[in-house]
Amino acid sequence: MFSKKQLSGFDMKKARNSTELERIRSRIIEAALDIIVEEGLPSLTMRKLGNRLHMSAPNLYNFFQSKEEIYISIVIKGFQMLYDELERSCLSNPDPASRAHALIDAYIDFGITNKAYYDIMFTRPTPKYNDYVGTPYEKISAIEYKISMDIVQIAIDALKGLKKDSHRIAADDLVHGIIKIWSMLHGMVSLANSNIMGYVTPDLEKTYRRITNELIEQYRA
Repeated sequence: MFSKKQLSGFDMKKARNSTELERIRSRIIEAALDIIVEEGLPSLTMRKLGNRLHMSAPNLYNFFQSKEEIYISIVIKGFQMLYDELERSCLSNPDPASRAHALIDAYIDFGITNKAYYDIMFTRPTPKYNDYVGTPYEKISAIEYKISMDIVQIAIDALKGLKKDSHRIAADDLVHGIIKIWSMLHGMVSLANSNIMGYVTPDLEKTYRRITNELIEQYRA
């Protein structure tokens, strides 16, 4: 982590390698995420972000062209983190049922462990790709769109893997199944993050495991 002095005095001439640049960009993204979660997206300004990082607002433009680019970079990072977790689960679980369990566990764990990112990605009505189509930010937002669609494909492939006659499943039925499962998982994550479930069940892990097993068994027939 950079000290106040390092951040305030940083300029592009001192950035001698891509690793250092990426570390600074990551610090900016994390600080911007904190502001959005604490105060809402409209409160994110380059001046406020600079004050939090002890950097001048003009210095921030060495790393990002605008607050919109910073926000989109947050969304991209969140979806990339989720994709990486799901991909690891797929590669380490060749059996279809085990893979489905691992993917569900990875999704729930991501949502609970990375509350701020999950909030931006799936809970708050913050802008996504369609909101940037036809704007100067369409190209960078398309990165987020591609990653999110790759995540959907992982889910579709996992659901098809559970079915013995997967070649007979209509595409619409697969999408319907994914949305049904996703809705359930999103509810589980949201209830866990709001600390509501603890009032209903003393064993959250056991409850989630039972729901997960029921979900997977439903689609194995």
